[in-house]
Amino acid sequence: MKPEPMLPLLISVPHGGVIVPLELKEFCRLDIAAILRDGDTWARQLYDLKSQVPEFVHFPLARAVVDVNRDPADRPPKNPDGVVKTLTVESKPVWSKPEILTTTCVESLLYRYYYPYHGRLSVAAKNREIVLGLDCHTMLDRAPVISDNPGEQRPLICLGNRGDDRGEQEGDEPLTAPPSLIRSLQESLQHWFADIKYNNSMPVVSLNRPFKGGAITIKHGRESSFPWIQVEINRALYLSNPFPHSPLPDEETLQRLAEIRRRFVGALATVVGR
Repeated sequence: MKPEPMLPLLISVPHGGVIVPLELKEFCRLDIAAILRDGDTWARQLYDLKSQVPEFVHFPLARAVVDVNRDPADRPPKNPDGVVKTLTVESKPVWSKPEILTTTCVESLLYRYYYPYHGRLSVAAKNREIVLGLDCHTMLDRAPVISDNPGEQRPLICLGNRGDDRGEQEGDEPLTAPPSLIRSLQESLQHWFADIKYNNSMPVVSLNRPFKGGAITIKHGRESSFPWIQVEINRALYLSNPFPHSPLPDEETLQRLAEIRRRFVGALATVVGR
């Protein structure tokens, strides 16, 4: 077999977890299907590059409980889709008793789970082998009801550097990766995924639309000595059933995930090789 290419990357997978911490389990209304749907379904398996990169950081808790890709000040009840959720992406209540999310409770969740994740990323970023950080996600085929544009169809892949649809700077906000780099990755991904039939009205790979990059890309893109890009891969590429009920994918789905990962790694190797 051809050896897998080694890539000088830091991989972050913040929304692939399904665990509800014991201290909150009795109040959580979500079953495993709702947890999978709200998070990045099987993202941990999709981006399983532990053997090919120097640094791989994965968050085990469900996104519906603690979202490490939100600013820590973005909290309920002002934002039900903030760093701690009260509603899922489908507007389903997360908790039987939302009043448990007191300031003390939220602070405890942040200090026990949120800040340690970002701390692990900061430590990993000191590895001198790293040339690029990727914050890796999956996205629904269409925008959910909780979004600003519910029902809008999405591309196969979206890359974000906090810029515009060409990767150029918008306003005063700094970019997390150079336009030339994100466009190079866009071009490479378009080549590797060009034969997949999806929707001719949608781009294969978009830049910063619909996702520009969240708190992880912003924070670590500013603090790291290397660029950061947020990656979103459409779940329509591997989910035959958009409502899975198992915490682990079946063999057929694992094969689809492996094929997407093979193409993704090929595209990355082309760009990193430059």
